[in-house]
Amino acid sequence: MDQESNAVKCVLDGIEFQLRMPEDFSWLKKYGTVFRVMDRQTSGNLCFGVEGIYGKLFVKYAGAFTVNYAGHPVDAALQLMHAMPLYEKHHPALAELLAHGPVGNGYAAVFAWHEGDTLRELRGERSGRCIWNPKLFSALSMLDGVYDLHQMLAEDGYIAVDFHAGNLLVNLLEETMRVCDVDLYRKKPAVNDRGRMYGSSRFMSPEEFELHAPLTERTTVFNLGALAFEVFGYNMDRRKKAWCGPPVLFDVAARATQAKPAQRYPTVRAFLTAWREAVKYVNNEKE
Repeated sequence: MDQESNAVKCVLDGIEFQLRMPEDFSWLKKYGTVFRVMDRQTSGNLCFGVEGIYGKLFVKYAGAFTVNYAGHPVDAALQLMHAMPLYEKHHPALAELLAHGPVGNGYAAVFAWHEGDTLRELRGERSGRCIWNPKLFSALSMLDGVYDLHQMLAEDGYIAVDFHAGNLLVNLLEETMRVCDVDLYRKKPAVNDRGRMYGSSRFMSPEEFELHAPLTERTTVFNLGALAFEVFGYNMDRRKKAWCGPPVLFDVAARATQAKPAQRYPTVRAFLTAWREAVKYVNNEKE
């Protein structure tokens, strides 16, 4: 069934969006005026930019019949609720959670609003050439933050799932990169129960396409190595001649993205240690 053909137009504070069924969003008023609505996610989440007495906020709500979600809103609400312990860990490279709880027909999480563009958008703007440019932004420090976050999550027993460029918010002026979606990360032990897991093939490891394959910390290592290729190269083209970042970092990213898990770094900590040693070498070369 074409879900979009059955969509109904909704309006909040003059902003139009679509759902498959109308819903009461009066609970949003306490946060202020809606200035943006993101209604096309396949996750079942409906996201709002709201501005009011608390400043600008990002509100993620699950419980509505969104246009592009194939599941039931109750499942989306449970999924969002179960992700809250990850957001509550608080890290500079993670979206800043301010509040969460049941509202309306579902569940909502309220985050601080962070300005920026997704890495996917930046990649699109620089199609055909390397994103990395030392005069544009400090890629190394931004990557370090994201890697450090995943080391923390890995050591708390979480495996990255659905990690991709659309979930990374980059602020070029502040030189920051934040992970804005960890909703689908899984607690160890984890297994591929879908055949093709959630996410973008540009970042996904071979085991994320193999039904019943174990998803381990080495899977997260692959995802993080793929991020390095997204920033310093052309991602899927992982040959050295396509790499435009510091050469010493290529070896670390190449090992992280080996097809066989046993050939990758065994842990995120081991990957990050190797990466930081390579970065230290790069910085020494500059002096």
